[in-house]
Amino acid sequence: MRIVVLSDSHMSLGNLFEIVEMHMDTADLFLFLGDIDDDFDQVLSVYPQLKYYRVAGNNDWHSPHPAEQTIMANGKKIFFAHGHTYGVKHGYNKIIEKAKSIKADICLFGHTHTQYSDYNDGLYIMNPGAVCSYKYAMIDIVSSGIALISAEI
Repeated sequence: MRIVVLSDSHMSLGNLFEIVEMHMDTADLFLFLGDIDDDFDQVLSVYPQLKYYRVAGNNDWHSPHPAEQTIMANGKKIFFAHGHTYGVKHGYNKIIEKAKSIKADICLFGHTHTQYSDYNDGLYIMNPGAVCSYKYAMIDIVSSGIALISAEI
């Protein structure tokens, strides 16, 4: 299973569309980690067939989307949030603690605009970076394990 992880588009629609169009035939799922909701709405208006989940970011005022979600994908529990409510600009401990408390396999967040990936005590941790800075990420979940892939356009 391939998951494309996007965050922080901040009205960089060209970048967002380029990434989605590059992967729409090979990705099983898209995750949008917030900032800016309206950008992802525009993608969905053109490609309503995309399978996706999303959360609201700190710039998504009045968003109907939740601040965080937990989903199952190919047998793995994924916890994701924009990250601002966990103070990720000042460290990752709070969001990692939350992910571990719910026994997540993967923890995803944005907000810092900086790509990051790590493996800590059974937890895969990733920030895809910012779409507005040409960055995104992919996760491959296969029977032999999980691969976190940082990417850019």
